[in-house]
This record gives sequence, structure tokens and C-alpha cells, in this order.
Amino acid sequence: MTQMIALSSSLLLSEQFATPAARPAEEVAADCVTGLNEMGFLSFTMPDREIQDLDRVVACKADEQGAAYYRIIRVQENTPPTGWHVQAIIYAQTLIA
Repeated sequence: MTQMIALSSSLLLSEQFATPAARPAEEVAADCVTGLNEMGFLSFTMPDREIQDLDRVVACKADEQGAAYYRIIRVQENTPPTGWHVQAIIYAQTLIA
């Protein structure tokens, strides 16, 4: 029993000093990007059935690139209707000085 208590107290101590998990990328409005460091551009096609998950999909793709923020700039239905073409700008966490 003593070993179990020692183990759990060391686990509690290590959790207190652990670094917080990285935040997922967040959508940002066009009027709020001044000063953010633009990292790049996302451009991809997503199926019709996933359009309701647009924000989640863009956030995941921005996370994969290490971005803190994203701004969707275009969502266009493909012709013939076989999905949606999505474009977004991604931004780093750091502000431009």
C-alpha cells in the first residue's frame, strides 16, 4: 500500500509541472489578422457529405502545419457537384513586431 501511495503522489507532482497541451488551431476573422505571422495557404477538396464538418477539417489541417490560427477565404462547390473546394490562410502564434 505504501508503494501505491508513493507512486500516486509522484504522479500528481509530475502532472502539476507538465506543460499544457497545445491548443488546436482557431478560426480568426479577417479584421483580427493584423500582426499575425502568415505561414501559408491551405487548398483542398472535401466530399459533399463532410461539408458540415468544414471548420473541424480546416482546423485539423492547420494543426498539421503547426498553425495557431486559420481564416477560410473561399468555399466553392465543384462542378459537377462532387464536393467542395476550400481555401484558407494559416497563421503562426507569434505576432509580427
